[in-house]
Formats: sequence, structure tokens, C-alpha cells
Amino acid sequence: MLWFYLDDSKCALAEAGAGIFGAVVAVLRAAGWQVFYRGPRDDIAGDGFHLVYNRAVEGPFCFSLRRCYLEKYYRIEATNDRWDWEVAGTTFPGKPGQAWFQPYWRGRLFRGLTIAQDGYIFMPLQGKLLQRRHFQAASPVEMIRATLDADPQRRIVATLHPRETYSDAELAALRGIDRFELVTGSMPWLAGCDYVVTQNSSLALQGFFANKPAVLFARIDFHHIAAAVGQLGVAQAFAAVQQPRPYADYLFWFFKKQALCEVGEDSAQRLTERLRTLGWPI
Repeated sequence: MLWFYLDDSKCALAEAGAGIFGAVVAVLRAAGWQVFYRGPRDDIAGDGFHLVYNRAVEGPFCFSLRRCYLEKYYRIEATNDRWDWEVAGTTFPGKPGQAWFQPYWRGRLFRGLTIAQDGYIFMPLQGKLLQRRHFQAASPVEMIRATLDADPQRRIVATLHPRETYSDAELAALRGIDRFELVTGSMPWLAGCDYVVTQNSSLALQGFFANKPAVLFARIDFHHIAAAVGQLGVAQAFAAVQQPRPYADYLFWFFKKQALCEVGEDSAQRLTERLRTLGWPI
């Protein structure tokens, strides 16, 4: 049996057979499972398997369903931490992908924008600017300083995360930094940057659709073709950031081969295979 932890709107989608929630329910019911619903923040309890949506997992039979950055793409994992997802430890084979995928999504993500290199670094900031967390190579403020030291020519154009709340001390730490500017909006700045520097913002992954290189200061699941400070160190990461990368092949592999898509002729089969890989008896 499955206990599915969803809000009312997602329960309705699941029962209507819509989207990824309906796909999960359909696969399990076809295999003879019973499916029961609980609230999205209810305690994890009871026999059987448990599937939560974008929250921490609890226990060996609890798994997380979470969106994989793009519309209709998801992953089911034994942890909700993206940097510990299975794909993060999987080697990108470098095989050619299908050429349509990158330009299709580039057109959707950067609709109406000109892709250019206008001589600046784009830095999408996230939360806890003064803290270095366990998955980070430096705190966000330390990342700013390291970037300015490593690239003494370019300015940094940075954004704050729209869903974060910043303290007075955090905001004060950003004032008066030479060659550093806070702006609003994201995609126009991403479209015009020379490269991206961030902890692990998904905007770095979106930048791959426009062939934008990225330096990452934190662990994440899409690190494979980025210049990762945790693996290379600061100096080597910045030295490597402008090297050619197989963006199109990587994006096809990351999404079409490693993630689950809620649509497509093989979506039910791939979902079934994924659950079996995770030890679900179906």
C-alpha cells in the first residue's frame, strides 16, 4: 500500500489521473496496490510505503517526489536534498543527445530575450548569506569576495531570492562592495551574462540552455559540466569556467534519461522501473 502526502488540489489531480500524481497512482493501482492520502505535513506513520512531495523523508520506506526544474519533469528519491540525488553521483557519459531538446527549451525559457555576452557575471543569491552550510564550499558573502578576486575585470550583477527573507545584517554585508550590484529580475540578466556564479541556484542549470558556463560553490545534482569549487578549488574552477561544454548533450541526458516525465509513451514504464530500482515491490 502507498500513503501519498498531498494537499487537496494535488489529491484531485491524482484521482483524476492527471500529471505526475495521477501517473504514480495509476502505476501502483495497476500493480494491485491500495493508495491512501494524507495531508502534505502529516506525520509519516503506518505500514506500507510513503511518498511525500518536496519535504524531508522519514524512515526507509519514505520517498520524496520533487519537480526536476522544468515543467513536467520530476524525480523520486530516497532524500529530498538535491545534492544527494542519485543523478548527482552518476557519471555523465557524454553521449550525443537529440538536438531538438536544448533549442526547444531555450525558446521557452528565454522567450523574447537576446542571448549575448555583455561583460558581467550573473550571481543569483539564495539564503543565509552569512553562513556556510554543510553542502557549501563558502558562505554566499565569501563567494562574492572570492569571485571578485578570481575575476578582477568583470562586475557582478546579483539577485536576491524572491522567497527568502534577509536580515539587516545580511543586507548590510552586501552594501559598498566594488563591482557588485543588486538588481531585480533574473532571466534578462542570465541572457546577457558571460557566465554564472552561484551556490546551487537552478538558474545556473537554466543558463545551460543558453550555453552559459557556471561556477558552483555548493553541491547539487547538475554539477557534471559546471566548474564546481568543491571539486576543483576556487582558482581552478574559475580557470576552467569558460572551457567548451557539451550543453545540448548534457541537458538531454539530465532530463530525458535521468528524470521522469509525466507525459510520453514510455512514461508509465519509466516510472515503474524507477520505483523498482528504489526497492518498491511492483
